[in-house]
Amino acid sequence: MSKYNFDTIIDRTNTNSSKWDGFEERFPGLNTNGALPMWVADMDFKAPEEVVEAIVKKAEFGIYGYPKSQGIDFCNAVSKWIERRHNWKIDNNWIVSTPGIVSAVTYAVQAFTNEGEGVIIQTPVYYPFKNRCINYNNRKVIENPLIFNGASYNIDFDDLEEKASDHKNKLLILSNPHNPVGRVWSEDELKRLIDICIKHNVIIFSDEIHSDLILKGNKHIPAGKVSDEVLDYLVAGYSASKTFNLAGLKASAIVVPNEKLRKLFKNIIAKNEAGGLNIFAETGFVAAYNYGEVYLEELLEYITGNVDYVREYINKNLKGVKLIEPEGTYLIWIDFRDTGLELDEINRVVVEEAKVAGDLGDWFGIEGKGFIRLNIACPRKIVEEAMNRLKKVFGR
Repeated sequence: MSKYNFDTIIDRTNTNSSKWDGFEERFPGLNTNGALPMWVADMDFKAPEEVVEAIVKKAEFGIYGYPKSQGIDFCNAVSKWIERRHNWKIDNNWIVSTPGIVSAVTYAVQAFTNEGEGVIIQTPVYYPFKNRCINYNNRKVIENPLIFNGASYNIDFDDLEEKASDHKNKLLILSNPHNPVGRVWSEDELKRLIDICIKHNVIIFSDEIHSDLILKGNKHIPAGKVSDEVLDYLVAGYSASKTFNLAGLKASAIVVPNEKLRKLFKNIIAKNEAGGLNIFAETGFVAAYNYGEVYLEELLEYITGNVDYVREYINKNLKGVKLIEPEGTYLIWIDFRDTGLELDEINRVVVEEAKVAGDLGDWFGIEGKGFIRLNIACPRKIVEEAMNRLKKVFGR
């Protein structure tokens, strides 16, 4: 019998939720009135009860002075979770806490590159990498577009070799698993990518925030497990925020095995006065990693059911719409390019006519034009409502 009921619909409106309140500002030029928000990677499920209890207990204590940030409990919880779930044994000394993965990527860009130098991204990819982490820091965006074969995505290794061989390109941001296309990179793919980066002295930031959210038949391989050599070139980002819906606590654990890279990384954090986590972040994360495995297993089963529902519904009811089969994450990547609409019309029709507000594909790069990313980490009834809305516009 399940411990958690993910079918419960919780009204999040008027709760200062970025996902539900005032999200129209994310869609300039589009009428989002009445649209169902399925955009940002924020689940509509409560966190595990152990997390809620730990935070309530901390709040009831009534004194919110400076915490001993990144204490032994935090480091132990992180390292044991990564070893337990992903079979990668890390040293607690490798862990550096930051207030989120995007912050950590920004610090890595600042630490390992200079203004005007290149940072490689694999488009279509999570858009803050380009906008906030690279452009805002006056670095050059170097795109290594993924190859789409009509059903799935692969890495263009020849293009990556060419981009990495330019000595001005110093850092690669790897999305592992990949957001938004849902690929869970295989060990062979990771090894080939890592070998290219090592050959050309390119540092890798492996964003593994979705690494716990792996669908059946797939396995997450931490970049740090691929070879001993990669440890001197690797910065790996982990967080409980997606797994347990704790994004508002603002915390992540960045694993930097190489002492020299770790010192550079920590120096940038100090320069930005950005170190330390808030008192509730550490409390919530420790509880999640120590007691959250039952929650995660039930969550994965529920998300798998949502994926199965969407796949069957699209194939049966929607014309010219294709689900790109996800291997991981709770974010699905849907291709609308065969609907007969002009590419520039797809976003407007989905948001304004179907009234489904997903992340627009071109946010992730030009390669995403004609696609929409939908967050299906929500009760089945909401997924059903989204599909029914799409059917009114794209029905067979």
